[in-house]
Amino acid sequence: MRIRPLLAASLGLATLLGASFASGGTTAPLSTIAALPGPKALKATEPAASITGLSLKSKDGHRGTQWHDLTAASGRGYCISQKTFSYRWSTTYGSGSTGQDETLDLDRLVEKDGVATLERTSVRFSPVHGTIEAMGRSQVTLTEVTRAASGVVVWAFREDKAIVVLAKRASGGVEGHQLGEEGQVPFVSSDGCPFAGARVDARKPESGSFAQLTGTLPPQGTGKDRVIPGFIIDASVSRVARDAEPMLAVRVRMKI
Repeated sequence: MRIRPLLAASLGLATLLGASFASGGTTAPLSTIAALPGPKALKATEPAASITGLSLKSKDGHRGTQWHDLTAASGRGYCISQKTFSYRWSTTYGSGSTGQDETLDLDRLVEKDGVATLERTSVRFSPVHGTIEAMGRSQVTLTEVTRAASGVVVWAFREDKAIVVLAKRASGGVEGHQLGEEGQVPFVSSDGCPFAGARVDARKPESGSFAQLTGTLPPQGTGKDRVIPGFIIDASVSRVARDAEPMLAVRVRMKI
């Protein structure tokens, strides 16, 4: 199978870095990937200040101020995400009482009966008042793009003008897309989350765009034979003459 140009370039970079990998991958038409809808207002019976999977604790700060810590229940699949220049995923987030109001997303990846879904709660965080409020919630059924023999599973969903690829145990990566500032490559950061994702720009598939996630699997072996397997997920959106529509290509590479 011929690898698309951007994906081939990413593999070439890994070769230059001196890594050895086993790999496997697949492609999926963009039309098969579901879009995350906008948040719907919560039911009246659901208290706005009570957010399942998110807790707020406050403590005295410097010179009469307070510091507020938000903590996601990562053990139950929750994670705090911010879409700035690049995706930022974390189990905790904090701000002082002099900070401005912010809108954060509380995401939860759920697998049940062979189906994976992403649930997103839009949260208004007011450091001045020391409060959090659930503004709305949305949910999307994720498209499983590939499942490697190592057990790494890659899902995808559509968000705005991008395709987001997700995987459990991902800890970082890069978003080499056209959504950021010219000449810069945004880095994905994930701090303690059970999963993470990266955006692939889908606006100009003829030009192509890519993203990459990295992570580790549970340790294998004991003593001197103990190793921690690493994985790299390469994802690209492109369209060549033979394609009826733009395609998402995903490839999983394992460090060996």
